[in-house]
Amino acid sequence: RRCGRRGGFTLSDSRKPGPFTPSEVEGATVANLNQRWAATLIGALVAGGVRHAVIAPGSRSTPLALAFADRPDVKCWSVIDERSAAFFALGLSKSTGTPAAVVCTSGTAGAHFLPAVMEAGEGGAPLIVLTADRPWELHGFGAPQTIPQVGMFGRYVRAAEALPTPDAAGLTHLAAVTARLVHVASSAPRGPVHFNVPFREPLAPEAGGLVIDPPVTKFAPSLASPDLSIVSAAIAGAKRGLIVCGPRERSDGFGEWVNALGARLGFPVIAEAASNARYGFPEAIGVLDTLLRNQRFADSMKPDVVLRFGGGLTAKGPQAWLDGCDARIFQFTDDGFPFDPHHRVEQLIPFSPSPPLGGEGRGEGQNWRAAWSRAQERVLAVKASSELDEPSIAREFITALPEGTPVFLSSSMPIRDVDAFAIRGHPIRVFTNRGVNGIDGITSTALGVAAGTGRPTALLIGDVALLHDLSGLLIARRHSLSLTIVVVNNDGGGIFHFLPVADRTPHFEQLFGTPHGVDLAHAASLANATLHRPFDLASFGRTVTSCLEGGLHLIEVRTNRTQNVDVHRALFAKLAEAV
Repeated sequence: RRCGRRGGFTLSDSRKPGPFTPSEVEGATVANLNQRWAATLIGALVAGGVRHAVIAPGSRSTPLALAFADRPDVKCWSVIDERSAAFFALGLSKSTGTPAAVVCTSGTAGAHFLPAVMEAGEGGAPLIVLTADRPWELHGFGAPQTIPQVGMFGRYVRAAEALPTPDAAGLTHLAAVTARLVHVASSAPRGPVHFNVPFREPLAPEAGGLVIDPPVTKFAPSLASPDLSIVSAAIAGAKRGLIVCGPRERSDGFGEWVNALGARLGFPVIAEAASNARYGFPEAIGVLDTLLRNQRFADSMKPDVVLRFGGGLTAKGPQAWLDGCDARIFQFTDDGFPFDPHHRVEQLIPFSPSPPLGGEGRGEGQNWRAAWSRAQERVLAVKASSELDEPSIAREFITALPEGTPVFLSSSMPIRDVDAFAIRGHPIRVFTNRGVNGIDGITSTALGVAAGTGRPTALLIGDVALLHDLSGLLIARRHSLSLTIVVVNNDGGGIFHFLPVADRTPHFEQLFGTPHGVDLAHAASLANATLHRPFDLASFGRTVTSCLEGGLHLIEVRTNRTQNVDVHRALFAKLAEAV
């Protein structure tokens, strides 16, 4: 270990580059890309408050060591033994009250950090641990100085990140991830965090090679200490402000608060179906995905300031539009978790709807807000279909719900259809599983909502998701819970028909469409649920309303997967034209 780590050579070290060590990656040599990657990582650490770096000598950690050494704002300490290096960094962290970094090469070197990591964890010291690693293609086949390092500190660190090998396209994401972990280390409960950082050879910089300055991220300071005066100033200076509300389930008056805020500031309130800021609030804008399909509208209505609330947006189009608007984006979060995949958020701000948000919008904001309302009214004026198709089912489902009904929307097509086509309705409370957007456990989760609220609950779900959680129906049977399940049965995975793969393989139906041919009457019988099969849109709405008087009901509506794609595309085109 010491020979390889102190500069000795092995057959693996001296061999000529093979197919796993490309000389060019996106126009940058591997050596320069390693430099840029390390500089970006260290730059984000410094932005988060790191001022001391303790470096144990080694080969694989060369890019990290040099990146630290090139920073005039970092004091570098060279310590020969890794165990002593980690404890020395721990002392620096304790005495300065700021995060200190410790760096080592690959192999057993990082194992010597463990006692200090344990002490930092129990003692609440913000220790930043960086272990260099061999690239993925050298693992598992006997390459020297190569062990599984991911997760090596287990529960003794507050957070851990297994970084990929350097990738030019990932530099901005690297900066944001690094900033997030430094924030974790420095926030209560403070403690150590671990970065595992693999590099490919060559590890030394090229002679005369240029190191491009790492991207600057505003993510770190906004997490640690948001400056609300900046938000207030941005609001006051905004000519075209938007409030965008993603999924948010808490019952705390958010809908009333955010819509009143929009009216005061002159900011339109874009409210997703699951935001609990749309239904019961007629001024909320619920057709963003449709509006943006009109290219003239999308190009001419770009905001300059955006206030984000709730979780990530369901539809891809609106998120891509926001990312491309070059607006200042401020995100208000209930739990500190960011929804910012393209790292556009300027500040991440802890949020409660009880205090007022400072700042007043410009006078012309009311005209801007009115323009959005007029566009939505044009969409709503389009004559709705009376066919029992999937967009109409979503719209009629929401319309038929009595005021105050707890509603659960399944992932996949149900939440998308409700978000796109069910714009108005009585005040209801909407729930979804939008953390990781899976279709597993939907029925069971909806039954938990029914039990927790103590009220008859409605669920809109697809056939595959229903079959995925048949055992959930037994919960309803055993505990006599009232749930009205509306299942859109198109005999398979309807959402896959909207993807390019639908037209590019002869195996689509077998691998993606996956027809099951199950008679859902058997599922209803399994749980002693009352089965309903409405024959048209009007009878469907009446059935939903009557079923919510109590009991377990399964309302099956049959549709055609292939035709459903054409229905959606034609409807979106018609609505976008009306804008």
